[in-house]
Amino acid sequence: MSNKNDDKQQEDKRPLGAVLGWINLSPTLPDNQDTVEGATAASPPRFIDYNQLMEANRNAQNLQLAHEIVFNKDFQLRLPEYEKGSLGEKVHDTMHTAFWDVLREDLTSDPPRYEHIVKLIGEAKEDLKSLVLPHQINLKNQIDESIDLDTVKRRFEAKEADPHQYTKYFIDTMANLCAQCRDENIAKLRTIDDPTESFRNIMEVLSLMKIDMANFNIRQYRPLLQQQAIDYEKSTFDKFMENQRGMGIDPLASTYKWLERAFNRLKTKDTIGWYQIPTDRITSNSYQTPLTILNEAYCELLLWDPKYSFPETLELDEIRYNQVHIATMRLLILSTIMTVLSHLTGSILRDYESIKNLLKSQMIILLDDFPEKKKLKDILISLSEQVIKTTRDELDKYDKAKIIIDNEENIKDAITAIGQHHVIEHAVFKLLFQRYVGFIHNLLDNPGSSTSLTNVAIPNGLNIVMNEVISTVSSFLRLITYNRMVFNEHYDRIISQLQSSSSSNK
Repeated sequence: MSNKNDDKQQEDKRPLGAVLGWINLSPTLPDNQDTVEGATAASPPRFIDYNQLMEANRNAQNLQLAHEIVFNKDFQLRLPEYEKGSLGEKVHDTMHTAFWDVLREDLTSDPPRYEHIVKLIGEAKEDLKSLVLPHQINLKNQIDESIDLDTVKRRFEAKEADPHQYTKYFIDTMANLCAQCRDENIAKLRTIDDPTESFRNIMEVLSLMKIDMANFNIRQYRPLLQQQAIDYEKSTFDKFMENQRGMGIDPLASTYKWLERAFNRLKTKDTIGWYQIPTDRITSNSYQTPLTILNEAYCELLLWDPKYSFPETLELDEIRYNQVHIATMRLLILSTIMTVLSHLTGSILRDYESIKNLLKSQMIILLDDFPEKKKLKDILISLSEQVIKTTRDELDKYDKAKIIIDNEENIKDAITAIGQHHVIEHAVFKLLFQRYVGFIHNLLDNPGSSTSLTNVAIPNGLNIVMNEVISTVSSFLRLITYNRMVFNEHYDRIISQLQSSSSSNK
Protein backbone atom coordinates (compact mmCIF):
# COMPACT_ATOMS: atom_id res chain seq x y z
CA MET A 1 0.00 0.00 0.00
CA SER A 2 2.78 2.42 0.87
CA ASN A 3 4.45 1.80 -2.50
CA LYS A 4 1.29 2.96 -4.29
CA ASN A 5 1.18 6.09 -2.20
CA ASP A 6 4.83 6.78 -2.99
CA ASP A 7 4.14 6.30 -6.70
CA LYS A 8 1.19 8.69 -6.50
CA GLN A 9 3.27 11.29 -4.66
CA GLN A 10 6.08 10.98 -7.22
CA GLU A 11 3.56 11.28 -10.07
CA ASP A 12 2.00 14.42 -8.54
CA LYS A 13 5.42 16.04 -8.24
CA ARG A 14 6.51 15.52 -11.83
CA PRO A 15 7.70 18.69 -13.60
CA LEU A 16 5.09 20.88 -15.09
CA GLY A 17 4.22 20.03 -18.66
CA ALA A 18 4.91 22.99 -20.92
CA VAL A 19 1.64 24.29 -22.36
CA LEU A 20 1.47 27.73 -23.90
CA GLY A 21 -2.14 28.34 -22.86
CA TRP A 22 -2.37 32.09 -23.33
CA ILE A 23 -6.13 32.36 -23.73
CA ASN A 24 -7.97 31.66 -20.49
CA LEU A 25 -11.67 31.39 -21.34
CA SER A 26 -12.85 30.93 -17.75
CA PRO A 27 -13.51 34.31 -16.08
CA THR A 28 -11.94 34.32 -12.62
CA LEU A 29 -14.34 33.93 -9.73
CA PRO A 30 -13.98 35.30 -6.19
CA ASP A 31 -12.10 32.89 -3.91
CA ASN A 32 -15.02 32.69 -1.49
CA GLN A 33 -17.65 31.80 -4.10
CA ASP A 34 -19.06 28.35 -3.35
CA THR A 35 -20.40 26.01 -5.99
CA VAL A 36 -23.76 24.94 -4.58
CA GLU A 37 -26.35 23.01 -6.54
CA GLY A 38 -29.31 25.20 -7.28
CA ALA A 39 -27.52 28.43 -6.36
CA THR A 40 -28.29 31.51 -8.44
CA ALA A 41 -25.41 33.33 -10.06
CA ALA A 42 -24.71 36.80 -8.70
CA SER A 43 -24.76 38.26 -12.20
CA PRO A 44 -25.80 37.11 -15.69
CA PRO A 45 -23.24 35.02 -17.62
CA ARG A 46 -20.83 36.99 -19.81
CA PHE A 47 -20.74 36.24 -23.52
CA ILE A 48 -17.29 36.54 -25.02
CA ASP A 49 -17.20 38.61 -28.17
CA TYR A 50 -15.76 36.58 -31.07
CA ASN A 51 -13.76 39.51 -32.44
CA GLN A 52 -12.22 40.14 -29.00
CA LEU A 53 -11.26 36.49 -28.75
CA MET A 54 -9.66 36.50 -32.19
CA GLU A 55 -7.79 39.73 -31.45
CA ALA A 56 -6.48 38.32 -28.16
CA ASN A 57 -5.40 35.17 -29.96
CA ARG A 58 -3.58 37.14 -32.67
CA ASN A 59 -1.76 39.24 -30.09
CA ALA A 60 -0.74 36.11 -28.18
CA GLN A 61 0.50 34.40 -31.34
CA ASN A 62 2.45 37.46 -32.51
CA LEU A 63 4.03 37.82 -29.08
CA GLN A 64 4.96 34.14 -28.96
CA LEU A 65 6.46 34.22 -32.46
CA ALA A 66 8.51 37.37 -31.87
CA HIS A 67 9.75 36.08 -28.52
CA GLU A 68 10.80 32.75 -30.02
CA ILE A 69 12.70 34.43 -32.85
CA VAL A 70 14.61 36.57 -30.36
CA PHE A 71 15.42 33.81 -27.89
CA ASN A 72 16.04 30.89 -30.24
CA LYS A 73 18.89 31.58 -32.64
CA ASP A 74 18.07 28.32 -34.47
CA PHE A 75 14.39 29.17 -34.88
CA GLN A 76 12.99 28.48 -38.31
CA LEU A 77 9.60 27.77 -39.80
CA ARG A 78 8.79 24.30 -41.09
CA LEU A 79 5.93 22.75 -42.99
CA PRO A 80 3.48 20.91 -40.72
CA GLU A 81 4.38 17.30 -40.06
CA TYR A 82 1.84 14.60 -39.22
CA GLU A 83 2.55 11.68 -36.99
CA LYS A 84 2.80 8.42 -38.92
CA GLY A 85 -0.56 6.66 -38.98
CA SER A 86 -2.35 9.51 -37.17
CA LEU A 87 -5.86 10.69 -38.01
CA GLY A 88 -4.41 14.03 -39.11
CA GLU A 89 -2.14 12.30 -41.60
CA LYS A 90 -5.01 10.18 -42.97
CA VAL A 91 -7.33 13.18 -43.39
CA HIS A 92 -4.57 15.26 -45.03
CA ASP A 93 -3.56 12.47 -47.42
CA THR A 94 -7.17 11.63 -48.32
CA MET A 95 -8.10 15.24 -49.11
CA HIS A 96 -4.84 15.83 -50.94
CA THR A 97 -5.19 12.69 -53.07
CA ALA A 98 -8.83 13.43 -53.85
CA PHE A 99 -7.95 16.89 -55.23
CA TRP A 100 -5.29 15.59 -57.57
CA ASP A 101 -7.50 12.66 -58.67
CA VAL A 102 -10.18 15.18 -59.71
CA LEU A 103 -7.61 17.21 -61.65
CA ARG A 104 -6.39 14.09 -63.46
CA GLU A 105 -9.95 13.13 -64.40
CA ASP A 106 -10.56 16.68 -65.68
CA LEU A 107 -7.51 16.61 -67.96
CA THR A 108 -8.14 13.10 -69.30
CA SER A 109 -11.89 13.45 -69.89
CA ASP A 110 -13.28 13.92 -73.38
CA PRO A 111 -13.50 16.79 -73.83
CA PRO A 112 -11.03 17.95 -71.14
CA ARG A 113 -12.28 20.24 -68.36
CA TYR A 114 -9.98 23.14 -67.49
CA GLU A 115 -11.73 24.95 -64.64
CA HIS A 116 -9.60 23.40 -61.87
CA ILE A 117 -6.27 23.72 -63.64
CA VAL A 118 -6.88 27.43 -64.33
CA LYS A 119 -7.51 28.00 -60.61
CA LEU A 120 -4.40 25.97 -59.78
CA ILE A 121 -2.29 28.02 -62.19
CA GLY A 122 -3.60 31.16 -60.47
CA GLU A 123 -2.57 29.82 -57.06
CA ALA A 124 0.88 28.85 -58.34
CA LYS A 125 1.26 32.33 -59.85
CA GLU A 126 0.51 34.03 -56.51
CA ASP A 127 2.93 31.71 -54.71
CA LEU A 128 5.59 32.51 -57.28
CA LYS A 129 5.06 36.27 -56.89
CA SER A 130 5.39 35.96 -53.11
CA LEU A 131 8.97 34.77 -53.68
CA VAL A 132 9.93 37.87 -55.63
CA LEU A 133 11.91 40.44 -53.64
CA PRO A 134 10.39 43.96 -53.33
CA HIS A 135 12.94 45.55 -55.65
CA GLN A 136 12.34 42.96 -58.43
CA ILE A 137 9.46 44.95 -59.92
CA ASN A 138 10.19 43.95 -63.52
CA LEU A 139 10.11 40.23 -62.65
CA LYS A 140 6.78 40.62 -60.86
CA ASN A 141 5.33 42.44 -63.89
CA GLN A 142 6.71 39.77 -66.21
CA ILE A 143 4.97 37.03 -64.17
CA ASP A 144 1.68 38.97 -64.34
CA GLU A 145 2.00 39.32 -68.11
CA SER A 146 2.99 35.68 -68.68
CA ILE A 147 0.23 34.25 -66.46
CA ASP A 148 -2.84 36.36 -67.18
CA LEU A 149 -5.68 34.12 -66.00
CA ASP A 150 -8.27 35.44 -68.47
CA THR A 151 -5.86 34.69 -71.29
CA VAL A 152 -5.00 31.28 -69.82
CA LYS A 153 -8.69 30.38 -69.61
CA ARG A 154 -9.41 31.49 -73.22
CA ARG A 155 -6.41 29.56 -74.53
CA PHE A 156 -7.48 26.35 -72.78
CA GLU A 157 -11.05 26.72 -74.01
CA ALA A 158 -9.77 27.31 -77.58
CA LYS A 159 -7.48 24.28 -77.22
CA GLU A 160 -4.49 26.52 -77.92
CA ALA A 161 -2.79 25.81 -74.59
CA ASP A 162 -1.00 22.77 -73.25
CA PRO A 163 -0.48 22.25 -69.46
CA HIS A 164 3.17 21.48 -70.19
CA GLN A 165 3.72 25.06 -71.38
CA TYR A 166 2.77 26.34 -67.94
CA THR A 167 4.61 23.69 -65.94
CA LYS A 168 7.76 24.54 -67.92
CA TYR A 169 7.31 28.26 -67.25
CA PHE A 170 6.85 27.70 -63.51
CA ILE A 171 9.82 25.37 -63.27
CA ASP A 172 12.14 27.72 -65.18
CA THR A 173 11.10 30.72 -63.07
CA MET A 174 11.39 28.73 -59.84
CA ALA A 175 14.90 27.67 -60.85
CA ASN A 176 15.91 31.34 -60.98
CA LEU A 177 14.34 32.15 -57.61
CA CYS A 178 15.09 29.11 -55.46
CA ALA A 179 17.85 28.70 -52.92
CA GLN A 180 20.72 26.40 -53.83
CA CYS A 181 19.35 23.73 -51.49
CA ARG A 182 16.32 23.35 -53.80
CA ASP A 183 18.30 22.68 -57.00
CA GLU A 184 17.74 18.95 -56.60
CA ASN A 185 13.97 19.49 -56.27
CA ILE A 186 13.94 21.59 -59.44
CA ALA A 187 15.94 18.95 -61.33
CA LYS A 188 13.40 16.32 -60.27
CA LEU A 189 10.52 18.50 -61.52
CA ARG A 190 12.06 18.54 -65.02
CA THR A 191 11.84 14.73 -65.23
CA ILE A 192 8.06 14.52 -64.66
CA ASP A 193 5.92 14.23 -67.81
CA ASP A 194 2.46 13.71 -66.37
CA PRO A 195 0.89 17.19 -66.01
CA THR A 196 -1.06 16.33 -62.85
CA GLU A 197 2.01 14.96 -61.11
CA SER A 198 4.04 17.88 -62.40
CA PHE A 199 1.64 20.46 -60.91
CA ARG A 200 1.40 18.46 -57.71
CA ASN A 201 5.16 18.54 -57.25
CA ILE A 202 5.41 22.18 -58.36
CA MET A 203 3.00 23.18 -55.58
CA GLU A 204 4.98 21.16 -53.03
CA VAL A 205 8.28 22.76 -54.05
CA LEU A 206 6.68 26.23 -54.03
CA SER A 207 5.60 25.57 -50.42
CA LEU A 208 9.18 24.69 -49.52
CA MET A 209 10.47 27.81 -51.29
CA LYS A 210 7.99 30.00 -49.37
CA ILE A 211 9.29 28.52 -46.12
CA ASP A 212 12.86 29.20 -47.30
CA MET A 213 11.95 32.82 -48.02
CA ALA A 214 10.24 33.24 -44.64
CA ASN A 215 13.29 31.84 -42.83
CA PHE A 216 15.56 34.12 -44.87
CA ASN A 217 13.49 37.12 -43.76
CA ILE A 218 13.63 35.96 -40.14
CA ARG A 219 17.43 35.83 -40.29
CA GLN A 220 17.54 39.25 -41.94
CA TYR A 221 15.24 40.95 -39.43
CA ARG A 222 16.35 39.16 -36.26
CA PRO A 223 18.95 41.83 -35.29
CA LEU A 224 16.33 44.56 -35.72
CA LEU A 225 13.75 42.59 -33.77
CA GLN A 226 16.23 41.93 -30.98
CA GLN A 227 16.79 45.67 -30.63
CA GLN A 228 13.07 46.40 -30.41
CA ALA A 229 11.85 43.18 -28.79
CA ILE A 230 11.34 44.48 -25.26
CA ASP A 231 9.20 47.46 -26.35
CA TYR A 232 7.31 45.25 -28.78
CA GLU A 233 6.57 42.61 -26.14
CA LYS A 234 5.47 45.26 -23.64
CA SER A 235 3.03 46.88 -26.06
CA THR A 236 1.70 43.56 -27.39
CA PHE A 237 1.18 42.18 -23.89
CA ASP A 238 -0.67 45.37 -22.94
CA LYS A 239 -3.03 44.78 -25.89
CA PHE A 240 -3.45 41.17 -24.78
CA MET A 241 -4.36 42.28 -21.24
CA GLU A 242 -6.82 44.82 -22.58
CA ASN A 243 -8.58 42.12 -24.60
CA GLN A 244 -8.64 39.77 -21.61
CA ARG A 245 -10.13 42.42 -19.35
CA GLY A 246 -12.70 43.18 -22.02
CA MET A 247 -13.79 39.55 -21.76
CA GLY A 248 -14.11 39.78 -17.98
CA ILE A 249 -10.86 37.91 -17.31
CA ASP A 250 -8.09 38.93 -14.93
CA PRO A 251 -5.00 38.69 -17.20
CA LEU A 252 -2.54 38.55 -14.29
CA ALA A 253 -4.42 36.36 -11.80
CA SER A 254 -1.78 33.61 -11.70
CA THR A 255 1.07 36.13 -11.67
CA TYR A 256 -0.47 37.79 -8.60
CA LYS A 257 -0.75 34.43 -6.79
CA TRP A 258 2.85 33.58 -7.73
CA LEU A 259 4.22 36.81 -6.26
CA GLU A 260 1.91 36.54 -3.26
CA ARG A 261 3.34 33.11 -2.40
CA ALA A 262 6.88 34.53 -2.55
CA PHE A 263 5.86 37.49 -0.39
CA ASN A 264 4.32 35.19 2.22
CA ARG A 265 7.32 32.83 2.23
CA LEU A 266 9.66 35.71 2.97
CA LYS A 267 7.37 36.92 5.76
CA THR A 268 7.53 33.51 7.43
CA LYS A 269 11.19 32.97 6.42
CA ASP A 270 10.16 29.61 4.88
CA THR A 271 11.76 30.16 1.49
CA ILE A 272 12.07 27.89 -1.51
CA GLY A 273 15.08 25.64 -1.09
CA TRP A 274 15.31 26.57 2.58
CA TYR A 275 17.37 29.57 1.58
CA GLN A 276 18.93 31.16 4.66
CA ILE A 277 18.23 34.89 4.62
CA PRO A 278 21.29 36.78 5.92
CA THR A 279 20.79 37.95 9.54
CA ASP A 280 21.63 41.58 8.81
CA ARG A 281 18.90 41.70 6.17
CA ILE A 282 16.32 40.19 8.53
CA THR A 283 16.96 42.76 11.24
CA SER A 284 16.69 45.62 8.77
CA ASN A 285 13.67 44.11 6.97
CA SER A 286 15.54 44.61 3.67
CA TYR A 287 14.67 41.04 2.70
CA GLN A 288 11.16 42.23 1.72
CA THR A 289 12.22 44.65 -1.00
CA PRO A 290 10.52 44.27 -4.42
CA LEU A 291 13.75 42.82 -5.85
CA THR A 292 14.07 40.17 -3.14
CA ILE A 293 10.39 39.22 -3.40
CA LEU A 294 10.64 38.86 -7.17
CA ASN A 295 13.84 36.83 -6.92
CA GLU A 296 12.21 34.50 -4.39
CA ALA A 297 9.33 34.07 -6.84
CA TYR A 298 11.72 33.19 -9.67
CA CYS A 299 13.40 30.57 -7.48
CA GLU A 300 10.05 28.81 -7.04
CA LEU A 301 10.39 27.78 -10.70
CA LEU A 302 13.25 25.49 -9.66
CA LEU A 303 10.86 23.45 -7.52
CA TRP A 304 7.60 24.14 -9.32
CA ASP A 305 4.44 22.50 -8.00
CA PRO A 306 2.08 21.69 -10.93
CA LYS A 307 -1.00 22.32 -8.79
CA TYR A 308 -0.37 26.04 -9.39
CA SER A 309 -1.23 27.82 -12.64
CA PHE A 310 1.87 29.05 -14.42
CA PRO A 311 2.24 32.88 -14.22
CA GLU A 312 0.96 34.58 -17.36
CA THR A 313 4.11 36.73 -17.59
CA LEU A 314 6.27 33.59 -17.80
CA GLU A 315 4.20 31.48 -20.18
CA LEU A 316 6.16 32.31 -23.33
CA ASP A 317 9.18 30.64 -21.75
CA GLU A 318 7.38 27.89 -19.84
CA ILE A 319 9.21 25.20 -21.81
CA ARG A 320 12.58 26.83 -21.07
CA TYR A 321 11.83 27.25 -17.36
CA ASN A 322 10.73 23.63 -17.30
CA GLN A 323 14.03 22.61 -18.90
CA VAL A 324 15.94 24.55 -16.23
CA HIS A 325 13.90 22.80 -13.55
CA ILE A 326 14.60 19.34 -15.00
CA ALA A 327 18.31 20.10 -15.51
CA THR A 328 18.56 21.36 -11.92
CA MET A 329 16.93 18.21 -10.54
CA ARG A 330 19.23 15.94 -12.55
CA LEU A 331 22.39 17.81 -11.52
CA LEU A 332 21.41 17.77 -7.86
CA ILE A 333 20.52 14.07 -7.96
CA LEU A 334 23.87 13.30 -9.57
CA SER A 335 25.70 15.39 -6.96
CA THR A 336 23.72 13.72 -4.18
CA ILE A 337 24.79 10.29 -5.41
CA MET A 338 28.44 11.33 -5.63
CA THR A 339 28.30 12.82 -2.13
CA VAL A 340 26.77 9.61 -0.74
CA LEU A 341 29.35 7.50 -2.58
CA SER A 342 32.23 9.60 -1.26
CA HIS A 343 30.88 9.26 2.27
CA LEU A 344 30.79 5.47 1.98
CA THR A 345 34.19 5.08 0.30
CA GLY A 346 36.15 7.71 2.19
CA SER A 347 38.84 9.64 0.37
CA ILE A 348 39.63 7.01 -2.22
CA LEU A 349 37.57 8.51 -5.06
CA ARG A 350 39.10 11.95 -4.54
CA ASP A 351 42.40 10.49 -5.65
CA TYR A 352 41.02 9.34 -8.99
CA GLU A 353 39.49 12.21 -10.92
CA SER A 354 39.12 10.06 -14.06
CA ILE A 355 36.83 7.63 -12.21
CA LYS A 356 34.59 10.46 -10.99
CA ASN A 357 34.34 11.87 -14.49
CA LEU A 358 33.49 8.45 -15.92
CA LEU A 359 30.77 7.98 -13.31
CA LYS A 360 29.43 11.42 -14.05
CA SER A 361 29.14 10.77 -17.80
CA GLN A 362 27.39 7.44 -17.19
CA MET A 363 24.96 8.90 -14.68
CA ILE A 364 24.08 11.79 -17.00
CA ILE A 365 23.04 9.24 -19.63
CA LEU A 366 21.00 7.16 -17.17
CA LEU A 367 19.29 10.22 -15.68
CA ASP A 368 18.24 11.36 -19.15
CA ASP A 369 15.07 9.26 -18.74
CA PHE A 370 14.06 11.22 -15.63
CA PRO A 371 11.35 12.41 -15.32
CA GLU A 372 9.70 11.99 -18.71
CA LYS A 373 10.08 8.22 -19.20
CA LYS A 374 10.83 6.60 -15.85
CA LYS A 375 10.32 7.24 -12.16
CA LEU A 376 13.42 8.14 -10.21
CA LYS A 377 13.36 5.10 -7.94
CA ASP A 378 13.39 2.78 -10.98
CA ILE A 379 16.31 4.66 -12.53
CA LEU A 380 18.29 4.58 -9.28
CA ILE A 381 18.18 0.78 -9.18
CA SER A 382 19.95 0.56 -12.57
CA LEU A 383 22.16 3.50 -11.69
CA SER A 384 23.35 1.94 -8.40
CA GLU A 385 24.33 -1.25 -10.20
CA GLN A 386 26.23 0.75 -12.83
CA VAL A 387 28.02 2.84 -10.18
CA ILE A 388 29.12 -0.29 -8.31
CA LYS A 389 30.34 -2.01 -11.48
CA THR A 390 32.22 1.02 -12.79
CA THR A 391 33.94 1.91 -9.51
CA ARG A 392 34.82 -1.72 -8.83
CA ASP A 393 36.26 -2.28 -12.31
CA GLU A 394 38.17 1.00 -12.36
CA LEU A 395 39.58 0.67 -8.85
CA ASP A 396 40.57 -2.92 -9.60
CA LYS A 397 43.16 -1.48 -12.00
CA TYR A 398 44.86 0.01 -8.93
CA ASP A 399 44.24 -3.04 -6.67
CA LYS A 400 41.83 -0.97 -4.57
CA ALA A 401 38.48 -2.53 -5.46
CA LYS A 402 38.11 -4.13 -2.01
CA ILE A 403 36.42 -1.08 -0.51
CA ILE A 404 33.70 -1.30 -3.15
CA ILE A 405 33.32 -5.06 -2.86
CA ASP A 406 32.96 -4.80 0.93
CA ASN A 407 30.36 -2.00 0.63
CA GLU A 408 28.33 -3.09 -2.40
CA GLU A 409 25.07 -3.56 -0.51
CA ASN A 410 25.52 -0.35 1.49
CA ILE A 411 26.24 1.61 -1.69
CA LYS A 412 23.24 0.12 -3.48
CA ASP A 413 20.91 0.74 -0.53
CA ALA A 414 22.17 4.31 -0.04
CA ILE A 415 21.67 5.24 -3.71
CA THR A 416 18.24 3.63 -4.06
CA ALA A 417 17.16 5.28 -0.78
CA ILE A 418 17.39 8.66 -2.55
CA GLY A 419 14.27 7.75 -4.53
CA GLN A 420 12.34 5.89 -1.83
CA HIS A 421 10.35 9.01 -0.99
CA HIS A 422 10.12 12.37 -2.72
CA VAL A 423 13.69 13.27 -3.59
CA ILE A 424 13.62 16.77 -2.04
CA GLU A 425 13.17 15.18 1.39
CA HIS A 426 16.50 13.35 1.17
CA ALA A 427 18.93 15.00 3.62
CA VAL A 428 21.86 15.31 1.20
CA PHE A 429 19.69 16.49 -1.69
CA LYS A 430 18.06 19.01 0.60
CA LEU A 431 21.42 20.41 1.69
CA LEU A 432 22.71 20.69 -1.89
CA PHE A 433 19.49 22.27 -3.06
CA GLN A 434 19.73 24.83 -0.26
CA ARG A 435 23.25 25.73 -1.38
CA TYR A 436 22.18 25.85 -5.03
CA VAL A 437 19.27 28.21 -4.35
CA GLY A 438 21.45 30.34 -2.08
CA PHE A 439 23.97 30.56 -4.92
CA ILE A 440 21.25 31.73 -7.35
CA HIS A 441 19.81 34.17 -4.81
CA ASN A 442 23.25 35.70 -4.36
CA LEU A 443 23.59 36.18 -8.12
CA LEU A 444 20.09 37.63 -8.43
CA ASP A 445 20.44 39.96 -5.44
CA ASN A 446 23.80 41.20 -6.77
CA PRO A 447 23.26 41.58 -10.54
CA GLY A 448 26.84 42.71 -11.19
CA SER A 449 28.23 39.32 -10.10
CA SER A 450 26.08 37.41 -12.61
CA THR A 451 27.51 39.01 -15.75
CA SER A 452 30.09 36.23 -15.90
CA LEU A 453 29.91 32.99 -13.94
CA THR A 454 33.43 31.93 -14.84
CA ASN A 455 34.90 33.55 -11.72
CA VAL A 456 32.05 32.70 -9.32
CA ALA A 457 32.65 29.99 -6.73
CA ILE A 458 30.37 26.96 -7.24
CA PRO A 459 28.77 25.66 -4.00
CA ASN A 460 30.47 22.76 -2.23
CA GLY A 461 29.17 19.40 -3.35
CA LEU A 462 28.37 20.61 -6.86
CA ASN A 463 31.93 20.85 -8.14
CA ILE A 464 31.69 17.66 -10.17
CA VAL A 465 28.92 19.24 -12.28
CA MET A 466 30.47 22.71 -12.28
CA ASN A 467 30.24 23.22 -16.05
CA GLU A 468 26.65 21.98 -16.13
CA VAL A 469 25.70 24.23 -13.21
CA ILE A 470 27.23 27.24 -14.98
CA SER A 471 25.34 26.42 -18.18
CA THR A 472 22.00 25.83 -16.42
CA VAL A 473 22.22 28.86 -14.14
CA SER A 474 23.34 31.08 -17.03
CA SER A 475 20.24 30.06 -19.00
CA PHE A 476 18.06 30.70 -15.96
CA LEU A 477 19.56 34.15 -15.36
CA ARG A 478 19.18 35.09 -19.02
CA LEU A 479 15.49 34.18 -18.93
CA ILE A 480 14.98 36.12 -15.71
CA THR A 481 16.85 39.21 -16.89
CA TYR A 482 14.81 39.46 -20.08
CA ASN A 483 11.54 38.67 -18.32
CA ARG A 484 12.17 41.35 -15.72
CA MET A 485 12.87 43.99 -18.40
CA VAL A 486 9.55 43.24 -20.11
CA PHE A 487 7.26 42.81 -17.11
CA ASN A 488 8.90 44.72 -14.24
CA GLU A 489 6.21 47.42 -14.21
CA HIS A 490 3.54 44.80 -13.58
CA TYR A 491 5.66 43.12 -10.91
CA ASP A 492 6.30 46.41 -9.08
CA ARG A 493 2.61 47.25 -9.09
CA ILE A 494 1.55 43.84 -7.74
CA ILE A 495 4.27 43.81 -5.06
CA SER A 496 3.26 47.31 -4.01
CA GLN A 497 -0.32 46.07 -3.62
CA LEU A 498 0.87 43.11 -1.53
CA GLN A 499 2.95 45.34 0.71
CA SER A 500 0.14 47.87 1.16
CA SER A 501 -2.35 45.12 1.95
CA SER A 502 0.04 43.58 4.48
CA SER A 503 0.61 46.94 6.19
CA SER A 504 -3.10 47.69 6.45
CA ASN A 505 -3.76 44.29 8.04
CA LYS A 506 -1.25 44.82 10.85
